Amino acid sequence: MRSRQPSGRDLSLLEDISTIITQSRDVRGALERIVEVTSERMDTEVCSLYIYEGRSGLLTLWATTGLDRSSVGRVSMRTDEGLVGYAFQLLEPVMAIDAMAHPRYKYFPETGEERYHSLLAVPVLERREPSAVLVVQTSRRRRFSRGEVRLLRTIAGQVSGIISQARLIESLESKEEERRDYQRQMGEALAELERYQTGDSRPRPAAQRIRLTGMGASPGFAIGRAHRLETAARFEDAPRERRGTAREEVARFRAAVRRAIEQTGRFRERVRETLPEMDAAIFDAHRLMLEDESLLSKVEGAIREGISPEAALGDVVGEYVRQFEGLDDAYLRERALDIKDIGHRILRCLLGISDVPKKAIGRGVVLVASELVLSDLLLIEPGKLKGLVLATGGVTSHASILARSLEIPTVIGCEQLSEESVRPGDQLVVDGNAGIVYVNPPADIVREYERLDREYRAFNRELGALVHLPAETLDGRRVHLHANIGLFSDVHLARQHGAEGIGLYRTELPFLSHRDFLSEAEQVELYARVVDTMEGLPVTIRTLDLGADKYPAYLRVPREENPFLGWRSIRISLEMAEVFKTQLRAILRVSAAAPLRILFPMISSVEEIRRVKELLEEAKEELRGTDTPFDEHLPIGIMVEVPSAVSLSPKLIREVDFFSIGTNDLIQYTLAVDRNNRKVAPLYEPLHPAVLRAINYVARAAFDAGKPVSICGEMAADPMCTLALVGIGLENLSMGPFFVPVIKRLVRAVDFRRAQRLAQQALDLATVKEVKGLLFEGMRDLGVIDVIETYH
Repeated sequence: MRSRQPSGRDLSLLEDISTIITQSRDVRGALERIVEVTSERMDTEVCSLYIYEGRSGLLTLWATTGLDRSSVGRVSMRTDEGLVGYAFQLLEPVMAIDAMAHPRYKYFPETGEERYHSLLAVPVLERREPSAVLVVQTSRRRRFSRGEVRLLRTIAGQVSGIISQARLIESLESKEEERRDYQRQMGEALAELERYQTGDSRPRPAAQRIRLTGMGASPGFAIGRAHRLETAARFEDAPRERRGTAREEVARFRAAVRRAIEQTGRFRERVRETLPEMDAAIFDAHRLMLEDESLLSKVEGAIREGISPEAALGDVVGEYVRQFEGLDDAYLRERALDIKDIGHRILRCLLGISDVPKKAIGRGVVLVASELVLSDLLLIEPGKLKGLVLATGGVTSHASILARSLEIPTVIGCEQLSEESVRPGDQLVVDGNAGIVYVNPPADIVREYERLDREYRAFNRELGALVHLPAETLDGRRVHLHANIGLFSDVHLARQHGAEGIGLYRTELPFLSHRDFLSEAEQVELYARVVDTMEGLPVTIRTLDLGADKYPAYLRVPREENPFLGWRSIRISLEMAEVFKTQLRAILRVSAAAPLRILFPMISSVEEIRRVKELLEEAKEELRGTDTPFDEHLPIGIMVEVPSAVSLSPKLIREVDFFSIGTNDLIQYTLAVDRNNRKVAPLYEPLHPAVLRAINYVARAAFDAGKPVSICGEMAADPMCTLALVGIGLENLSMGPFFVPVIKRLVRAVDFRRAQRLAQQALDLATVKEVKGLLFEGMRDLGVIDVIETYH
């Protein structure tokens, strides 16, 4: 059957809706006009728009024609209620010839909809996730044609572009009272702070001087003097009044925008070369903002009214920032930082400032800032920094990614950070492992960190001699040490520290730092760079392990009471099959020219791995259909990290080519301990007898099947665990690149038969204390106890 082509009437309707969207300055008015025009031109008596509010989890009526208008804003439903909720859940159109007879029908008396029988509901999608539902209804019973369904879907696609603005309005209105409360509180706080702003000599409260806490974003520690990042150009310093004619000042503004666009292109290329995981496409978004006529025309309008370009730009940027910072949607809130970034980029160009002044940052300093925009990062000379402390940011922020790639100890999310708590020139100790910053610490703390620094450097010089030696026990047992990586820059660290391959490539980090799922071509380019840099050494690529504490902003996920037991990892991949197959095809394509293995996370049943294999075969068939080469015998493995997989390991090993034991989650699930919960974190014990027995059971299942098994969790990098793991018989350990020489030294100091005896003794013990005591004495006898003292 031939598909129905859009009629002239359909195209006219779509053009009219497009005009409404582009010309309207009132979002609510635009939505009302859209439903009116849609209802009239589709010959329906009702057209309504329900918008999903993430904070409440409800679909709320925002605009309607045909229903009682007083019900707008008053009628809401859960996503599992009604036919509207049904379309939202299915992500597909829902049609009911007699809606009231449908089992999912829900009646809202406020709307007066009892006189309408037939219904067509179409989800509105933003970044592949539902954000609203567009509905038409008629009083006569009828079946909507395919063409009508397609037309309403097209209209829904057009409407999606202004949903974020609608949410903005709703959010701003709902937060108005909160702002008033905040202003009252700030007035009180400012009165208290005023006495501290008169001079730097006033003593600080002791608690602020001693210790600030945040999150460790890049490991290691640094001691240095605080340098507060000062913006090279500030809007508040700009003159308000225009100096030249309107024409001259508009021309100067346009020239600055052109220079900012050129600079954006240079930034993009720099990021593509140095940090491929970071979404260089963010600069495409920045370019679009710089070319946005709406933003530019607002600035130029203010210039023509007599305001200087700098002040006009500051006013417009400030307005946009306030709007986006007030949003509930985390993805949209992130745009506030982008707006600030491009605003300051144009301002620097207006003022003729092309770079951060050379005197701005001296050598050996700890950079302190409330936040860093991407331009700031790219203009700073990294070699000058000893550490980085930020009040904001997350572990997947651009600042965190860059800091890790450059091995700069970093603490982020330091909420206590203020101009009073840290002043220029203060001595800081930054502990990127523990997420702690000491401000003007006592001498004993400084001495302790200086001692650790000396021992660390001396120990690393000793370990440097081991880089090209094999990890082999005294009696000739070979242990293969691989690296865990998440960034392309980690590959160079893996080679530098002597890793024999990549045992775990966590592919989710690029997805977390991008603004949408990576395309197949983008993934192929990234994976190929990793493989090429390893120069023939084996690489194990793990498919997306999203969820729990690492969802990308563009993936809308309902709030879960316990996300670690919820929608995560392979469960997401199997539900989003097309996204999953895109990644599978990318990995397969790279496998044509490199020794690759593919690893699937959080498998909990035989059914899951069989479904994974079906999708993998589909991906292979699609590549065969285009004559795209790949490794037909690409080895596949699973992460064993949940108790059910441990129990089923003798069955699961028959389905795959290898096992990789993910101890981080295995410990958490085996002991029912959330290690991020401070109340129970001490119960998270890698050397718990139950954990050791689970590892031993899985290893035996793999050995019996004649298939390889490795450890890729943090236990592999823990010297206290090495004797037990090697003694169990594990020949493949994968860890952070930094730890490869440490574990190599320990392996080369032990006799395998002795490690076997120690492991067997440990498996027979009943308590953590007994296990640790046994292994500690074993390491003392081997003369390698300094490994624990330096790195544990």
